[in-house]
Amino acid sequence: MTDTPDSPPVDITPKRWRCCHCGGNGVDSHGQTCEHCEGLGFI
Repeated sequence: MTDTPDSPPVDITPKRWRCCHCGGNGVDSHGQTCEHCEGLGFI
């Protein structure tokens, strides 16, 4: 790969997978913060 001065750097977006334990809402079925994703909703 060659770098040319005309091409700007490209931002790479990290892949975020939805938590399969809470469904992505960050709260488990008991209303507590999901311990698997720490309440973020993604892993």
